[in-house]
Amino acid sequence: MHKPKTLNFEDLILKYLNQNTTVYDLKKLLVKLKEKENVEVFKSYIKTNYYSLYVLNDIDRKDIIKVIKNKIDLERKISERKSFIKKSFKYAALFFLVLGLGYYIKSTQQNITDEEKIVPKADDIVLETENGEQLIIEKEEKNLKIDPKINLLQKANKLVYDKDLKIEKLVFHSLKVPYGKRFDIVLSDNSRVYLNSGSILKYPVKFLDNQIREVFLEGEAFFDISEDEKNIFRVNSNGINVEVYGTKFNFKNYPEDYVSDVVLVNGSVGISNTENKSITKLTPGFKGSVDKENYIVEKVKINTKLYTSWIDGQVVFRGESFNQIIKKLERLYNVTIINNNEKISEELFNATIDTEEEKIEDVLNYFNKIYNIEYQVYNNKIIIN
Repeated sequence: MHKPKTLNFEDLILKYLNQNTTVYDLKKLLVKLKEKENVEVFKSYIKTNYYSLYVLNDIDRKDIIKVIKNKIDLERKISERKSFIKKSFKYAALFFLVLGLGYYIKSTQQNITDEEKIVPKADDIVLETENGEQLIIEKEEKNLKIDPKINLLQKANKLVYDKDLKIEKLVFHSLKVPYGKRFDIVLSDNSRVYLNSGSILKYPVKFLDNQIREVFLEGEAFFDISEDEKNIFRVNSNGINVEVYGTKFNFKNYPEDYVSDVVLVNGSVGISNTENKSITKLTPGFKGSVDKENYIVEKVKINTKLYTSWIDGQVVFRGESFNQIIKKLERLYNVTIINNNEKISEELFNATIDTEEEKIEDVLNYFNKIYNIEYQVYNNKIIIN
C-alpha cells in the first residue's frame, strides 16, 4: 500500500485551512499539536481563516484538539458513505445492463451528486439562502435560479435582485465576502451595497411595503441608499443601528475592532444602539465613532475620501499605527502578519495602496524602503522582524 507523503507542520495547517486534509493528515496534525510552540503557530494561521470556528482570545489546546478529532470522525463517516454509494452504483449499473431500468441508474447518480456537493473554501464568495443552501459566487455574468420564485442576475462582481419578485413575506439571503476580495449587491429597492473584504451582509431578497428596510452587517460596507420617505432604511450591526431615508455612507464594524465607524458622504443618518436609545445625527463630512464598551458616540469632521476610497481599490492610511495597518493588510490580501518588532507597533505611518495594482510584496517593499522595516514571507504568512 502506498504510504502518504509526509508533510511539514505548516503545510498541514494550510491543507487544514483549505479543507483539503485527509484523515491521515489530521492525525499527523494532532501529533504536532502536542507541542506548545506548535499550538501558537497554529493559532496565528487560524487568525485569517474566514470560516474559522475559533474565538482567538479564548482558544486553547483542548478546543483545537476537540475540533480536529470531530473533523476526523466526520471525514470517516463521509468516506464510509462514499464507499457505500460507489458499491451501490456498481450493482445498479449491472442491474441496468440486465433489465434496462434506466430510471434506477439516474436516481443513483443523483444520490452521488448530493453526497459530493462542493464545500466552499475559505477564499470563496458564498451566497447562503434562507434554507441553508450555499452557492459559490464566481465573477461571471449569469442568471441564478434560487427557487421557482427567486431569480437574480450576476454581473461580474455584482448581484442584482429583481424589484418585481412576487413574495409576500420576508426571505433572507446572506453574502459572505472573504479576506482579499470585494463584492457588490443591488437590493430590490435599487439600493447598492459595496462589501469590503471579510464582511457578511444579511438582507431580504425583497423589501415589503410599509415595513422598515433592514439589513444586517458584519464587517465593512458602503451604502448608496435609494430614497423612500415611507420606508426607513436601517443597517443593524451587532446592536449598533444606522437609520436613513436616502443617502451615501460607510459603515465599518469588524468584530475585532474596538470602535464602529460611520462616515456620512451625503444626506443624513442617525446612530443608535441597544444600550443607549438616544440618536446621534451626522451631517455630511462627519464621522461618528461608537465605543463598543460604553456606546458613547464621538463625532469628528473628516475627509470622507480617506474612508471610502477602498470602493475603487484605493486604501489610504493617514496617521495610523502599524498595528492598525497590519489588521487592514490582513483583510485586504488574505495573509497572516506576525509583528515581532514591538518598537514600531504604535508608531504612526502614512501610505496609499492601490489594491488593484499592488501585491502585498509591493506594499512590504514600500515599508522596507521608506521605513526600513524588515520582513520574511512564507506562503501567505508574513513575519515582521
